Amino acid sequence: MAIYFYKQHGPLGYLATYSEHGFFKDGIYWKTSEHYYQAQKFDDDEVRKLIINADTPKIASNIGRDRQFKLRDDWEDVKQNIMYDAVYYKFKAHPDICKKLLETGDEEIIEETVKENYWGCGPNKDGQNNYGKILVKVRDVLRKGVS
Repeated sequence: MAIYFYKQHGPLGYLATYSEHGFFKDGIYWKTSEHYYQAQKFDDDEVRKLIINADTPKIASNIGRDRQFKLRDDWEDVKQNIMYDAVYYKFKAHPDICKKLLETGDEEIIEETVKENYWGCGPNKDGQNNYGKILVKVRDVLRKGVS
């Protein structure tokens, strides 16, 4: 049976990009995987600093979605790999939630969003669920102990 989650609250909240499970990558401490993902959208170090220092993942997300800032040219080509890295490093840094992720077995994981058809399943449950698919890939890699 598929596992559905939404947002960072409740027993499955650890799966969300907004969950407060920070990690180090590239010599920087990222407060959440959302902070990491949003910052990677930009080549501009000043915008990246705004996101790194954002008090909450929601603020980081708002900055990352602000189109007054220019997205890096290859964003559409790299965003899946960047989200994978965000999820992988988050779970690698936190054995407690890594264990929980592994305990989901072989179940499909679905981000049950109400308006996100790319990363989640969307309001009609026909979205791409790319975030859920990345969680499954990370789970498989962590289960095999491969870095």
